Amino acid sequence: MFRGVDVKAVILGIAADLGFTFVAMMAIMSFLGIGVAIEDLPEDEARQLIENTFQEPKYLLLGGSLGLFGTVIGGYVAAKFADAVPLLNAACVGLFGVVLGLWFIGGTPLWFGVIGILLTLPAAIAGGILWRNRNPARPT
Repeated sequence: MFRGVDVKAVILGIAADLGFTFVAMMAIMSFLGIGVAIEDLPEDEARQLIENTFQEPKYLLLGGSLGLFGTVIGGYVAAKFADAVPLLNAACVGLFGVVLGLWFIGGTPLWFGVIGILLTLPAAIAGGILWRNRNPARPT
């Protein structure tokens, strides 16, 4: 369909992005003690506690920064495993992130969602550029 897109590389990049982001969010929740706090709560109250915590600006910024770092990692992985056109494959990871961000934009303040969506594609491409700069012999 799209010349140069390596589906396997893009899927690996998306998996790296989502995997890193998931682990980072779980680490934040553990650090804050949310995991222990929600064990004894009903599901609705536990979900509300998590949502309230992550609505605070400092945790929004921390979670958003780690999420963007995950996207950089995803772009790097996609570029590394691409058969050709590594930056295009890294950008595909970013496009997936943009679509996902649009899908979940209502779960965060609007300003945060818009900034996240605007930075997702550049973050993935930055990961591809990092890979390219470490591997200059490979074509872009």
